[in-house]
Amino acid sequence: MAIVDSLLKLVTMRGADSLVVRSGEVPFLTKGGEKLALSMPTPGADVVSAILEQVTAADELARLENDGRLSAHYHYDGSDFAIEILGLDEGYCMTFQLGTGLPPPPEANHKPRRRTPDQPYRSSGSIQQLLNHTEELDASDVIFSSSEAPRARVGGDLRRLEHRPLGEEDVLALVDPAMSDADRATFEADGSCDFAFTTERGSRYRVNLFKQERGFAAAFRPIRTEVPTLESLNLPSDFRELTMHRSGLVLMVGTAGSGKSTTLVALIEQLNRTVDKHIITLEDPIEYTYAPNRCLIHQREVGRHVSDFSTGLRAALRESPDIVLVGEMRDRDTISAVLTAAETGHLVLSTLHSGNSAMAIDRIVDVYPEHQQSQVRYQLADVLRAVVTQVLLPSTQPPLRVAAYERLEVTSAVSTKIRENRCHQIETELQKGRAEGMVPLELSLARLVKRNLLSRQTALTIAADTLLLEQLIRS
Repeated sequence: MAIVDSLLKLVTMRGADSLVVRSGEVPFLTKGGEKLALSMPTPGADVVSAILEQVTAADELARLENDGRLSAHYHYDGSDFAIEILGLDEGYCMTFQLGTGLPPPPEANHKPRRRTPDQPYRSSGSIQQLLNHTEELDASDVIFSSSEAPRARVGGDLRRLEHRPLGEEDVLALVDPAMSDADRATFEADGSCDFAFTTERGSRYRVNLFKQERGFAAAFRPIRTEVPTLESLNLPSDFRELTMHRSGLVLMVGTAGSGKSTTLVALIEQLNRTVDKHIITLEDPIEYTYAPNRCLIHQREVGRHVSDFSTGLRAALRESPDIVLVGEMRDRDTISAVLTAAETGHLVLSTLHSGNSAMAIDRIVDVYPEHQQSQVRYQLADVLRAVVTQVLLPSTQPPLRVAAYERLEVTSAVSTKIRENRCHQIETELQKGRAEGMVPLELSLARLVKRNLLSRQTALTIAADTLLLEQLIRS
């Protein structure tokens, strides 16, 4: 989306009459004669010049150079805008009026300025085009940061894109139209916020906007339109067993960006194709939309359909679900609601940021005060069905990445260790419980190496037991 389109979208969203962009000032809207300020920094000269080039043709720019003012028209998203452009001593003033009537230029008493031939316009380039380009690269993340060139993560590696360093106004002009008033309030109060972003050609991203030392930054994670399957993710078919429990809790854990949510999406899609269930998902944001099939799936987005995970989960218990997917167990309220849902006859699928299954269990327990931790261990021991720890690794077929995993099935022996606070001994159960469906990380790595999807060297850098890995690769 061009910078000017991001700003003009605000005109229609807020029912305003016009947009005024003036060099050296924060852009503002007008409505019924009143000025509506925008929550963004003052745009730099390069941004103003970029907007000017986006809304005028070359011959119109020449007329502006000669006359110091120009009337033009611009069409955006079904709406026509009349534009009055005035050259000032320091920059430009552009007024975009919704409709056909040309507005008078604000502060017309400014002396029009004419540019000399040796003063070229500077273009900021199209961030929208950058996003389109990173789609072609199959980037897993795109990061825009003040005072830095944009970067994209391709095949696990962070690449610098050929683009000038961005200013704060570039970052905000990109994301502001996608933000709600609640998002802006959260951003001002907490220094960061999450929301969904859709490009002009329909591609969707999960965005985290945050403040940092040099200004603002935004991390974009693409939301794929094609719902993945277990096969497309190179995950084994026996993962289907994770969703066959009548009740309880199945956890996907791993670091940020390890593909936890994507694996859960594949599990839901597997259910959608094979069984008749009512599934409620609580997501932040909704990443994939499931096509109607055998399951009745209701997707709810945090911040749009429900205020937070814990509130949505408590409501879900009254909505007759068979399975509930909770995007992330972020806090004590959500964890408590998940445990309650799992205890009351529902199967809950969720994710947690953690390095392995034992750490995940300890992390859940540790969010509670000490006097409640024993009770929580007993709850977990009763409701936990499986924990899958996932890590995403660069494949031998770049930029493809493959998921290696560790799968813990919660047997009676594992439950006992959870109750007795002996989670450090769970690794022993993993190694000796293969007949019960346990999969140590080394076994998953060896399978990928044998399929030529992962290099032996990469596998060795990840494995905790390299001797076991070598043995499994040879066997």
